[in-house]
Amino acid sequence: MMDILKTKFILLKREPVSFIVITVIICLFAYILGLGQQSKLPIAVYSSLDEKLTETLLLELKKMPDVDYTLYDEEEALKLVEEGDVELAVHLQSNRFDLITSPNFLNAPLFQSEISTIYREVMQNETILNTYPVEQQGNVQSILEDANNNPSFIVEYANFSNDGDFIYDAKLHSLFGFTLFMVIYTIANGVNHIVMERRNYIWSRLIVSSIGKTQIYTANLIYSFLLGYLQVILVLSIFHFGVGVDFYGGFLKTLIAIIPYLLCIVALAIFVASIVNTPGKFNAIIAVIAVPFAMLGGAYWPIDIVTSKIILALSYISPITYGMEILNGVTIYSGSIAELAQPLGILLFMSVVLMGIGINILEKKGQS
Repeated sequence: MMDILKTKFILLKREPVSFIVITVIICLFAYILGLGQQSKLPIAVYSSLDEKLTETLLLELKKMPDVDYTLYDEEEALKLVEEGDVELAVHLQSNRFDLITSPNFLNAPLFQSEISTIYREVMQNETILNTYPVEQQGNVQSILEDANNNPSFIVEYANFSNDGDFIYDAKLHSLFGFTLFMVIYTIANGVNHIVMERRNYIWSRLIVSSIGKTQIYTANLIYSFLLGYLQVILVLSIFHFGVGVDFYGGFLKTLIAIIPYLLCIVALAIFVASIVNTPGKFNAIIAVIAVPFAMLGGAYWPIDIVTSKIILALSYISPITYGMEILNGVTIYSGSIAELAQPLGILLFMSVVLMGIGINILEKKGQS
């Protein structure tokens, strides 16, 4: 088994182009879409409220990180959106707010949720103040501020994601998303050796040698897993130690928690290898599977902003869905690996099922 592994890595050393290219693609896309947008996103604000309330709302909105809210008159704000100078404008009104977006702006649901929370809190306080005479509003305001700073009790949720409380980190999301997506191709390249070896009768020669069939399977599976794991470690280390991406203290947990996902992708690739006869068909099916899995699993955009029940239902078949949940859980939400038992268990279950079916079909083909 060790001889097979050694031979695989020698071949990788001789032809590392695919491994290097995929690693570079991951780094480029993760940097461009996540870290390449370091400047604050400009957002235009125009208001139908009185000056004092507008100022209060604007101060609260400016507390949002990576966003620059600027007050304009209505005509100028709409013109900025129309000409593409800003992607989003917010119209503040007495009982609602409206978002005016450019056609290509996809993050409106994120801002809708965040602005809604701020707007509701400010307007609630304003309603409370207006129920009191003007001379008492100063004291009421002090009481409200004190209540916000020192609540009587604090509600904490038991699960790592605060019971659906969505937190979005564009840097980590793009890094995790493209890493989970592109590593599929890296692992598939490793498993593709099985298809080529079986087609070229190298597999048959190994079987009649002193090497056991179990050792042959194990060596190929370990090689494919290590190939993907090495790439993940390399990419995440570059962004953590080189670029300075904040993993919220969960860098080492990330490297451990991603293992079940990689095992699932190895099993998926083995299953695909079992139902095709040529390397070309294998690569074609992997490409057809990988892209929809990435879209359904939230690799390109957060799955939390998706409202279609059909898409959300289909997302459960994508390993990337569970991979993203695990990686976000051990970083952004600071959850322990034990708290992520459900997605970890699902990935391991998928691995066992796909691996079992794949190897069984390969064995039947070998006997026929």
